[in-house]
Amino acid sequence: MKFRAVSKVTELNYLLWSVKKEIKRENVYLSTLGYDPKPIIDVVKHHIDKWDPIQLLAMDCPIDEYDGETRTVTIYITKHLEDIDNISLSKTIKQVFVDSFKNEFNKDYESIEIASNIISLLRTSNLIK
Repeated sequence: MKFRAVSKVTELNYLLWSVKKEIKRENVYLSTLGYDPKPIIDVVKHHIDKWDPIQLLAMDCPIDEYDGETRTVTIYITKHLEDIDNISLSKTIKQVFVDSFKNEFNKDYESIEIASNIISLLRTSNLIK
């Protein structure tokens, strides 16, 4: 979104408002599921944090650095439980990280391995079929 004739503070406030609105929308969706999505969230978070594609956790940033991305990927998984596959999840992971980190994200080639690991653990844990 392009801003004209507004201060940097206004731009930042708008950005923060949009992020809060998106988080609220995602949390509402997750709360309407007929099951507890926490085990899926935990699997996704484990793999994304271990991957640390932007190296934020390696720089001692707070442990919740990738929670927004984790939530978005989890929502994708919950919407595709019946037909989830490595390629589509990999594309989603790439897009989520490009949207969040733009040019800082340069490990898109690793997203297929992360997607495969997530799906494998979800299947092993009987969280998806």
